[in-house]
Amino acid sequence: MSIVLKIKRKLAEMITNNISKGKLNGKKIGVYFGTFAPLHTGHQQQIYKTAALNEGVLPIVSGYDGDRGSQIGLHLEKRFRYLREAFNDEPVIKVAKLDETGIPEMPHGWDEWTNRLFDLIHANTMSEHLEVTFYVGEADYVTELSKRFPKNDGNTYAVEIADRQDIQISATMIRQNPQVYWQEINRVFRRQFSKVVTIMGSASTGKTTLVRRLARSINAPFSEEYARVYEEQANLDDDELGMDDYARLITGQYDANSHEINSPANQGIVFLDTDALVTRVYAKLYLSEAEQTQLEPLFQQTIRNEQMDLILVIPPMTPDGNDGFRNMAWETSRQAFHEELMRQLAEFDLMDKVVLLDDTGDGRDQGGYLSRYHHAIDAVKARTGIEIKRLEF
Repeated sequence: MSIVLKIKRKLAEMITNNISKGKLNGKKIGVYFGTFAPLHTGHQQQIYKTAALNEGVLPIVSGYDGDRGSQIGLHLEKRFRYLREAFNDEPVIKVAKLDETGIPEMPHGWDEWTNRLFDLIHANTMSEHLEVTFYVGEADYVTELSKRFPKNDGNTYAVEIADRQDIQISATMIRQNPQVYWQEINRVFRRQFSKVVTIMGSASTGKTTLVRRLARSINAPFSEEYARVYEEQANLDDDELGMDDYARLITGQYDANSHEINSPANQGIVFLDTDALVTRVYAKLYLSEAEQTQLEPLFQQTIRNEQMDLILVIPPMTPDGNDGFRNMAWETSRQAFHEELMRQLAEFDLMDKVVLLDDTGDGRDQGGYLSRYHHAIDAVKARTGIEIKRLEF
């Protein structure tokens, strides 16, 4: 079995075997529902309060196609998965999903909505004769839920207003300016709002140094080029890499980048040294067409999953020299690499995110390194709104 097929099967297993806690087994159950786009400290405090007052909590994430979460890329299924991840170590908290697609607009949809709500309660609890308390944020829910309490299911029901006035934060405020309210966003959901800057270019253009210096200039996390780690650990040269090695480079770089995006050190921006598209450029130039064809589904899926707000491309403007890592077998024509990179950026409709760092410098900055560093800082401010302080020439 090829490494590509193994990886695809592993990914499928990860999706299929997504952690699913058992049913809540207490009698006193608190139910708290919302859009959670995103989950923030106000939600969390209410859920923890509910957990303290009950034997189990059923947070229910609700929504439909095109809702306010979907409009920022947080569609219902993603919110559901993120919410489960956020509470994956809380045995008394069981997350459920209420899909509102097809339900008439309120006030005409109350019957169908509450039917789905009570079905979720029964599907996610074990005990008979439950004591269920709904914690809601609006008076309408008190009235409408109370009208529709099941009469003969052996359970008792109550509704309380969940007052979050002590914590002045809302999902709307966060969606409008996530960086300002970064500390209020649940860590799992922060990945959706993080600004991601990816630096691309052929070998020996200074991109690794630029990634490091940009990140450290603002104390942000950064990833390193996984190919460097992989080749050093395996004691391989560039020209010895085969298709299976490329598959590992694709997933290895994606995992390294994801690790930094999900890092607690992420305060709103991360810097990444290359991505799957760069690996695809090398594959295009140096693998056979048959090998490229086998790798293509993995490339397509990975590149689609990548999140980038700004792509800084460094052309091959510096002298072609060995950086102590690559044997330069791939660098007989760095210009060919650069041209293929730009072609593939266009192929994936990413050119609107690209800033070309083609500064040549002059005077004391003859190599253009300081000019490109300043250009990168200015691009980060223009494209992400995040300022990195710098000295002038």
